[in-house]
Amino acid sequence: FRVKCDALGINSEDYNKDKITLEDDNLYSGYKDIDVTASFLIDDFYNEGFINYKSLEKLGIELYENEFLCLKNESQSALCFRKGDIILPVHQGDSLKMSHTGVTARNREQLFALNMLTREDLPLVTILGRAGSGKTFLTLMAGLELMNQGKFDRIVITRNIQPVGKDIGFLPGDIDEKMLPWLAPIMDNFRQGLKDNDLTYFHMMRQKGQIEIAPLSFMRGRTFNNTFMILDEAQNATIHELKTVITRVGEGSKLVLLGDIEQIDTPYIDYFSNGLTVVVEKIKKEKLAGHITLKRGERSELATLASTII
Repeated sequence: FRVKCDALGINSEDYNKDKITLEDDNLYSGYKDIDVTASFLIDDFYNEGFINYKSLEKLGIELYENEFLCLKNESQSALCFRKGDIILPVHQGDSLKMSHTGVTARNREQLFALNMLTREDLPLVTILGRAGSGKTFLTLMAGLELMNQGKFDRIVITRNIQPVGKDIGFLPGDIDEKMLPWLAPIMDNFRQGLKDNDLTYFHMMRQKGQIEIAPLSFMRGRTFNNTFMILDEAQNATIHELKTVITRVGEGSKLVLLGDIEQIDTPYIDYFSNGLTVVVEKIKKEKLAGHITLKRGERSELATLASTII
């Protein structure tokens, strides 16, 4: 269409209905670092176990629902988040109760992510992060932990089937075999997190129906109750596709959208118009949703270097 307009000398513009406008191109990160001169705030926080959000508002500090905060005052600091009208502490260490998988956070942002993933009052969580930041690994381990605790009946994994580079074409076999190349990251995480090197545990859970692979193309009409849902590579989905998935979430379920908006493979959507960016910006004020951006790579020094400078 652009080529035709150019040939005819007609101006053409993007259709902006599903495109987000960001101030200074800064997407909502899900947390803030705040230096406060009032040291009593941190003292009250540790003494009482919480502080009133109005105390922060008086200092000109504004937070969205479920946004994380690092309060600092000289040598003092506190990790917390907003829930309604109060500021609560972030769970750390044994309070996260990750005894089944034994997963621990390697940095502050991962700790925030685990807090959101294990909260029962957040049915929608979005996690952004560069390659190797741990978003898929943490989410899968959290889902397995919660299912082991009896909070969910199964884990459903889906993703937009968009290849990197040139498509290899038609894949033979049934639906499970067709999805196998796209499941490789999940199987890698089973090997790493649960030491399931021959994938015995993974295949056993699939046979029992505890893990289901649900292609994004076949989501219409389904309802997922008591389910921990993972939509990986969500940056390759349009807002229409993500809305279809989000509206499938039933009672007692949790949906986690994962992606890296620096690596979009789908034509015609970009940093501002992909579904994940739109969802993050539109739900940031809602009490049923939480978001965090993972900024540090944990896969390897080389992976971090490549994602940073190439």
